[in-house]
Amino acid sequence: MLSRSKSDKRASYKLCQKRGEDAAGHLRPFDFFVGGRSSVPFEMSSKPVLYTHTISPAGRAVELTVKALNLDVDVREMNVFKGQHMSDEFKKLNPVQTIPTLDDNGFVLWDSHAIMIYLARRYGADSGLYTDEYEQQARINAALFFESSILFARLRFCTDNLTVLGKSAIPEENLQRALEGLQRLERMLQSEYVAGDQLTIADLSCVSSVATLHLMLKPSAEEFPKTFAWMERLSKLPYYGEVMGRGLKAAGELMQTLGSKNSGGGGSDGN
Repeated sequence: MLSRSKSDKRASYKLCQKRGEDAAGHLRPFDFFVGGRSSVPFEMSSKPVLYTHTISPAGRAVELTVKALNLDVDVREMNVFKGQHMSDEFKKLNPVQTIPTLDDNGFVLWDSHAIMIYLARRYGADSGLYTDEYEQQARINAALFFESSILFARLRFCTDNLTVLGKSAIPEENLQRALEGLQRLERMLQSEYVAGDQLTIADLSCVSSVATLHLMLKPSAEEFPKTFAWMERLSKLPYYGEVMGRGLKAAGELMQTLGSKNSGGGGSDGN
């Protein structure tokens, strides 16, 4: 059994890197869906470059924004479970070594929320995805902060048990905290979208984490009618299926594979 005596980030990185490299010749949970997308190394590009990972909700939120703005962006897949974001080369680009990271002709920015605001303001002034109107901007920002501090944070409190700590199951307390985050969102949805009557980057940010939480918690439409109606509305966006489909498939397979592997039952790459 893998030791969990070391809790520092370096040990966690080595654990994840080890898991990403064993058992050659089979589809591994950390190699999902990189076909058709550029991958590192970090060649120069004439277009904005987005370094991301399909399985990352934050990365998917930025990709949704890119699609909503109809931008021509070079999307480069970085497999964080194999430690590609920990390389010295990427550290020079982004000293905090997180994804998603945007390189727009030498202007480098990280954190999905900051990237989404930047893209909407620079390339989508007339898109309605963000605004300079003070009150509406405050509503959008509040929803973005809610996604970061509640939805995504509680999702990580769950998934880190599998990906970092090597547990076979997510503790019930963590699952209940995640469910309570969804309940807050249900109360927050007072209009068709999270910040009012128009689609904004706040919706694209929130839905990326919420869809992953739904995959894990399997809530019912009876319990969360406003949330399900909101998600159905977003699912009709022409680019939603392309971005979210592959990421949610990868997330589901990852959770299933790690749960089995961490419990000693093996996985799809164990034969």
